Amino acid sequence: MEIGFLTVMLTVITMVVLAVPAFILEKCKCLPEGATKAFSAFMLFACQPFLTFMSFQRTDYDSSVLLNMLITAGFAFAAHFLMVGLVVLLFAKKKDDARIRVVRFASVFGNCGFFGLPFLKSLFDTGEMLIYAAVFVAVYNLLSWTVGIWLITGDKKYVRVKKAFLNPPFIALCISLPLFIILKQPISQIGEAGTFLNDFFVKLSASFNLLADMTTPLSMSIVGIRLAQMNLKQLFANGWVYCSSALKLVVFPLLAFGMMMLFPSVSAVVKCCVFFSCAMPTATQTLLFSEQYGGDPYTASPAVLLNTCLCILTIPLMSLLVGFL
Repeated sequence: MEIGFLTVMLTVITMVVLAVPAFILEKCKCLPEGATKAFSAFMLFACQPFLTFMSFQRTDYDSSVLLNMLITAGFAFAAHFLMVGLVVLLFAKKKDDARIRVVRFASVFGNCGFFGLPFLKSLFDTGEMLIYAAVFVAVYNLLSWTVGIWLITGDKKYVRVKKAFLNPPFIALCISLPLFIILKQPISQIGEAGTFLNDFFVKLSASFNLLADMTTPLSMSIVGIRLAQMNLKQLFANGWVYCSSALKLVVFPLLAFGMMMLFPSVSAVVKCCVFFSCAMPTATQTLLFSEQYGGDPYTASPAVLLNTCLCILTIPLMSLLVGFL
């Protein structure tokens, strides 16, 4: 699986450029107050579930795909737990500092859903890759609402197991996977070509795709708005933000890379999916959890934005290792 450095960089840049219109509109005071909240809600409850669903609509069912889904889940769990162990050890003496708790979360949990899925779709555009990416996102959601909340609060009483399973992307996976196994083909292939039944599902699939494709512009618009609202000094003057960026964008993907090199027989598609998903910038959930669970939002917000800016360079650089996978 050959992927050029410039191809990866171009893919990242074209995604980040989508933040520019929202940045300009916010600077010109053309957007209503609370626009990011509305965008976030629509993206979470509508766009990403359909993105997950449509990930299973790009290829026919195969038993090897199901096996690779389990392997992907195993890699995703292992990579996250390795990184959690690392940040807990690194910051063991400063776990009572709200800024450090934010850095711990920001170093582990990346934007594998809103940024990662569209990125992989744009770079590879293969149904198999997107299915594995959807599995990775499901693992991310399970861990962020449990282990992630513990990292950012330092207290197990805040862990929300119910929300780990009752979130839109995970529910979408629970619907998509059985349907994928039962039908063994995309819904757009139901019925004979030219019949009313087939036409209905083809058009339905096209509508679902439109909602799924809105994920990227909406997520980047949120980044653009927040960047416009932030003082540049606040963005670049916080040393802990650079620490989280180094851990998330460099250490985490390298840790995942080293782990997967121990399994040479595993599909390269699975390895690439996990590797790039681990290389994604810090999740926007970092800021939401910081505000909700007593973290430091003045560290969380610049961490998310700086990670997103720096990933233009780090993701292409990390892609140079893909040939070894």
